[in-house]
Amino acid sequence: MHLPTSPLTKLGYNIEFDSDDQYKGMYIDYEALAAHVVALHKQAKLRGYDLWRVIFDPKLQVNLYKTKYGSYLKENVEFSKKRSWVRHDEHYHVDFSVPCESQN
Repeated sequence: MHLPTSPLTKLGYNIEFDSDDQYKGMYIDYEALAAHVVALHKQAKLRGYDLWRVIFDPKLQVNLYKTKYGSYLKENVEFSKKRSWVRHDEHYHVDFSVPCESQN
């Protein structure tokens, strides 16, 4: 099942999961989300870069720390601490720290 991302749901931005992390039979897979962020961080580091931050609903971040990747995330990844203008429960943003190349 895919999350509906049509204009009717404002491309998914209008979707909010309930207090049980569910939306119309779908649920947030914290294990997969945490694994993805860890993989992105490790690949960035292999290339000499880093993650600047991950934007994901601060109230839900505690569930990421309960996964098998929790220790790694706490030690290596900076998550947003303030709630964004739109709730980030059905998606997340990853900002990379990559320096600009010199135009010499």
